[in-house]
Amino acid sequence: MLYNRCAEVDEEFWRALGQADPEDIYRRTGIRRHGNVLRFPYFNQEVVVDLDRQRVFRAAAPEEEPGFRLCLITVLYLLSVDTAGLGSPVSPMELTGATTFFQSQGPHAIPSAPLEDRFGRDLASFLEVGRRLGAERRTSGDGTLAFQVYPGLTVEVILWLADDEFPAQVSFTVPSNLDRFWQLDAVLGLMGLVVKELLRTAGPLAG
Repeated sequence: MLYNRCAEVDEEFWRALGQADPEDIYRRTGIRRHGNVLRFPYFNQEVVVDLDRQRVFRAAAPEEEPGFRLCLITVLYLLSVDTAGLGSPVSPMELTGATTFFQSQGPHAIPSAPLEDRFGRDLASFLEVGRRLGAERRTSGDGTLAFQVYPGLTVEVILWLADDEFPAQVSFTVPSNLDRFWQLDAVLGLMGLVVKELLRTAGPLAG
């Protein structure tokens, strides 16, 4: 990610969100605008969008710098996503244009490696982090967690543990129609948010 701070989100996105019809936002996401503030769930936390100050922050830590990615993806969610049209879970590689956009390495790599390194031999920690973040457990792989990142927008993280023959593997699912609302770099940013929350909640690997 080339940018680090919330203040670096493009002014055009903020302007568009400020001018967006509050009833349209409510219809698409179920989120009400109260004056120039929107408050809504983010994982098992609450995030606040302050249109006057052009800020996104966690309600529990209002002075903490949330980072560029959280701010941008939150604004794009409010601007574009219609949760009724998101569709069923699919691999991000099934989205239109994904096979050329996503790469095995570099800035367009699906961010599996940090989770493989942290949880590849630690299913108990993976599941505990999921519990703390309000995830729903599902049955794929050795462990699958479904995170409602924003209202109506769910990302699954599927973990296969390392063994004597194979390394750990992590994959993701995203809604099948997410590419109708977002470009693929925003989908990548969404997966990056999930990875950041998992690692932040887990802390470093002991030993």
